[in-house]
Amino acid sequence: MNPKGKQFENEQKSITIKLSAALKHQLNTTRKKTGETQGKIIERAIAELLVARQELKEDRARQKLTARQLRDIANDLRRVAQKIDKVAFEQQAHDCKSPDVILIGKKHPWHDHPQKEKLFQIVRDMHRVGANLTMIASALNLEGLQAFSEDGEWEVADIDRIVTEIKKGQGYLPPLYSLPE
Repeated sequence: MNPKGKQFENEQKSITIKLSAALKHQLNTTRKKTGETQGKIIERAIAELLVARQELKEDRARQKLTARQLRDIANDLRRVAQKIDKVAFEQQAHDCKSPDVILIGKKHPWHDHPQKEKLFQIVRDMHRVGANLTMIASALNLEGLQAFSEDGEWEVADIDRIVTEIKKGQGYLPPLYSLPE
């Protein structure tokens, strides 16, 4: 290395910085406590600012990646919901031969259902991602959970009553998006 290059590395340039009175007071207080020069304190503050800026850029990149992943998940859920809706439409009976079951009294049939927790969890989760009642009924039929009706098939009215019960309970979250019935 030539002597001129070494001389350039050892040289320091001076700059003038205008500070508010409060910042100047804080700088003098720090200088008295630590014994550092004002230049060193300012250099450290600038270095910390540059590091913080870099961390902020990295944090924004992580947030964009997370947002992209969440968008992909939402799109996948929409596709699943559309497939379930298609299956539900194909399975829906065009002529209803069984009579409607009318419940008398305050006790609902799901209170004694053997898989009540699983039933409520499936209905809650599917409702949360925007599945309509027909889709939820089809999913429960596909899952093989015991239905309330005599024909053994889940009906939209049953799901509507369960969703209403879930809304009354604690921890209800409205759907992220909804599909038309």
